[in-house]
Amino acid sequence: MDTKLEEARKKIQDIDREIAELFEQRMQAVREIAAFKKEHGLEVADMAQERRVLSRNAAYIHDEQLKPYYLTFMRDIMNVSKQYQEQLMKGKEQDSRGSGT
Repeated sequence: MDTKLEEARKKIQDIDREIAELFEQRMQAVREIAAFKKEHGLEVADMAQERRVLSRNAAYIHDEQLKPYYLTFMRDIMNVSKQYQEQLMKGKEQDSRGSGT
């Protein structure tokens, strides 16, 4: 196989490992947010906060061509975070398959 292809795949593998670690850290923060929202009777969805997050995070991307893809990525992350918050606020931890049942 082409060395350049293998090198690029190795970079992606390393980045994916870092993303997984950051994902776990983010979801720990989501747990804390869910606990606060549950304690204070707040709704999971906060559209104003979501708009702030997207606006702030879009500024991190310098390549304008990538920005719409990054915003889609962030929306997906926020959707997963909201699903997790909903499960936590119902008092359920998801099982290892992520089915929530």
